[in-house]
Amino acid sequence: MRSTYALALALVMLVGARSSSSAQGAAAGMQPLVGTWKLVGLQRGVSAQSLSQVANPVGILIQAANGIVIEIISQSGRAASLNAAEAFNTYQASWGRVTADPAKPTSTYRVSGDVDQRRMGQQFTRAFERTATQLVITETPAPGGPVTRTTWDRIPELEALPDYQRDGVGMWQWVSAGLFNARDENVRPAYRDESLIVYTPTGHMAVLYLGPPGRKPFAGATPTVDEARAAMANAVSYYGTYIVQPRTTGMFHYQLGASSPTAVGGSFYRNFNVKGNQLFLLFPPQMLDGQQVQNRLTLKRLSGLADMLPGSQ
Repeated sequence: MRSTYALALALVMLVGARSSSSAQGAAAGMQPLVGTWKLVGLQRGVSAQSLSQVANPVGILIQAANGIVIEIISQSGRAASLNAAEAFNTYQASWGRVTADPAKPTSTYRVSGDVDQRRMGQQFTRAFERTATQLVITETPAPGGPVTRTTWDRIPELEALPDYQRDGVGMWQWVSAGLFNARDENVRPAYRDESLIVYTPTGHMAVLYLGPPGRKPFAGATPTVDEARAAMANAVSYYGTYIVQPRTTGMFHYQLGASSPTAVGGSFYRNFNVKGNQLFLLFPPQMLDGQQVQNRLTLKRLSGLADMLPGSQ
């Protein structure tokens, strides 16, 4: 009996050791990609030999050592007069999970959420080249699709990250939300497809809140104005910087890029509360049907501060 127990215990310890070693190996493989990155170059073409520069690229790429990633790519100076289809076609935002093989070097992305519903659940491979503080990524999609090459500069972490800001740093997945009245009743629940908000140790943030599940597919290769408007209905996506106010547990979001061209340069205020692996975001009160309500978001942690610091694994 004792020998059987000892054998079982040894097997458990062996499996645990292998799992831990595998996790550490995966984290080590991710290190060339880990960090917060600013888009400085964007090229597209029918092949890697015929790439052309895209004017005025802006964007952010945030990758954690445990494989959670969010990416937003757009162009600066987009006109407020863009119709829904033009705005949709000049703004890309997605989040998901990534694994890396530095030996090749390639990375495999699995899309969890995307403003373009055609990419939801897809998996694709990218080649990458890391040189000092610069990262070049080349993506070749399905046959016949364009080749995209992005160049990113790594944004350095804050030299003195305040203690009151540390708990909020991380990748946070949307769980639930709604408008709550004074009796703590959720009078208007919200429903979203796979969504994420991120706060980085560089002082940057990014958000991709999608609309409800069940978005309709496009009839053609590119969306019409009405299809693009429907695809972005109830969606919120932007990136920028954030400032935490510890006494009031307040937080300001300053938008450097957004799905809506008119939102760029704007700001939002939220109150926040971190409890364990949950983040609660509280919006300023508003009126609904003659009563005061407050929009409250609940999110769960996917990555923490240690996951988002290059070289910390």
